[in-house]
Amino acid sequence: MFETVTQHGEKLKDHDERIEALEKVDTKHEERITKLEEQSIVLENTIHMTSAETRNVMREQTEKQTEKLYGLLETAMGIQNTRSTQSHEFKMLKWNTVSTIFMKISTALLGLLSSGGLIYYYVTEFLFK
Repeated sequence: MFETVTQHGEKLKDHDERIEALEKVDTKHEERITKLEEQSIVLENTIHMTSAETRNVMREQTEKQTEKLYGLLETAMGIQNTRSTQSHEFKMLKWNTVSTIFMKISTALLGLLSSGGLIYYYVTEFLFK
């Protein structure tokens, strides 16, 4: 029986050593897991910061491109408006010129016809008498 107790004592001692070894390994695993969690948090924060920076850069570029597009659009609309104004002014000038020429010609014809009537009267009075 002493041998059985001794064997059980050795087995208990062996189990105690194995439990201590397992606890050390478990502690090392917990430390590794803790380090991995910390690194994961650092990586996650880095990704969030990079994502935010990327979004800001994209937003700024989009705003700049939108401003350039609006500038081009305003310029194009200004050119179109100027072209429309110039076209209207050209039409007004053309009609003004046509009316001025018509008035001058009609005045001249009226003057010729009325003075021609006088000349005809003088010719018929003095030549055919």
